[in-house]
Formats: sequence, structure tokens, C-alpha cells
Amino acid sequence: MDSKSYEQYLRETDDWLKTARARLLHQLVARHRPSDRPLELLEVGAGAGQNLPTLSQFGVVDAIEVNSLGREAINARNVTRSTFAEAVPFPLERRYDVICALDVIEHLPDDREALQWMHDLLRPEGLLVITVPAYQWLFSDHDRALGHFRRYTRPRLQAALPPRMDILGAGYFTHFAFPLAVCARAAWSLKRMGRAEPAKQASPRGRLVERTLARLHDAELALIARGYQPPFGLSAYLVARRNAASGA
Repeated sequence: MDSKSYEQYLRETDDWLKTARARLLHQLVARHRPSDRPLELLEVGAGAGQNLPTLSQFGVVDAIEVNSLGREAINARNVTRSTFAEAVPFPLERRYDVICALDVIEHLPDDREALQWMHDLLRPEGLLVITVPAYQWLFSDHDRALGHFRRYTRPRLQAALPPRMDILGAGYFTHFAFPLAVCARAAWSLKRMGRAEPAKQASPRGRLVERTLARLHDAELALIARGYQPPFGLSAYLVARRNAASGA
């Protein structure tokens, strides 16, 4: 991700989408957590640390973030045990009950290698929570500016998992707002036609727009809590468990 896009990303860490994603994360970990004891958790690609307060409710949290601006924001939150600056994969001796990678693996040249590395860091029956941007046909200058290699469908995301993982839930997110998001991306892309440099699309702002999007996500999260797995959306999510038979 270029520096201009990352600075814009930092300014949007409390927007409607990231707030809703943190709530989805809490919901998935709370429902599928491997134990009632305090957990050890790792967030890969923690960005500005916007999800770390949510994860810290379940136990001790470590973070990985290669961007120095992101690490500064993470350290300012003072909720992590350790913050690592290395690019995935790298040698790490710790083992975790929960590993999260929220909109991360699309930035990596080899997503399967990264997911295998995360699998190997999980304890038996440990939990992996992944979100990714959905649909390759939506790939645009927005993705290029953010350093994305690809977008996903739910089957493509599931196929990238190591074989010794049991899928507990998979679906799409930003379901109700999806038509609005697609129209906004198309209009933004048309406006940018002919420009050489890619750019990140700004998150929608304005009290009415943000309130409407927040309410749509409230309804969506309530349905997901009841077991509904949305059939389409702007993002795909997956929660999987390391099979106990795969060993320590």
C-alpha cells in the first residue's frame, strides 16, 4: 500500500465498515472460541490496531504490522503483549488459540503459504478468522492502490485453506449495502478513467450516510448471529478450526 493510501486508511479506522467488521469479529470469536479460559490471540496485519481492543476482551493479544505508522498507532493503544514488524511468514515460536487476518491475505503474493503458516501457529482446535474483499470483477484502482493481488469468492477463500482445517462458518459481509457499494465503486472508477496513478476510494462520509450504513450492518449482524450466512456482499468472511488430529 502506498503511503498516501495508508494515511487515508489511518484516518478511516473508525468508519462504519471497520466498526462493523470489529463487531463481526467479536461475534465470531465469542461463538466459536476454543475454550472459556483467557485466550492467546494474534492479529496478522493489524493496521492501526482498531480490532485489538475487541480481541483483548478474550485474553492476551499479539499483533503483526509491517507499516511503521500502523505500529505507532498500535503501540499508542497499549493493549498488545508484543507487536512484530516482520512480513509473514517468519519464525515465531509462540502458539495461539485464535489468529485473525482481516483484509490481509489479499495483500500477499502467496495466500496459501500465509494461511499454512497461520495454521501451524494455532494450537489444536485453535480458531482462524479471515476476511477478504469479494469478487475479482470488482478489482479496480482502489485495489491497486492498496496493494491487493486478488479478490475472492467464498469458494476461492475456502480452497486456499490448509486441508486440516474444519470450516465452522463462511459467508459474505456488507450484504445489504452491496448494491450501493457496487454502484459507488462503478461511478468512482468511471470518474477516474484515464488517470495513471491508482488511488484508494474514500469511505463514504456524512451523518445520514453513515447512520444508514450502520443500521444496515446492525441488521446484517443480527442475522449472522442467528446463523444466517449472506450469499453475497462486498467482503467474504470465514471462520475455521484447526483439526485436533493435525497435532501440536
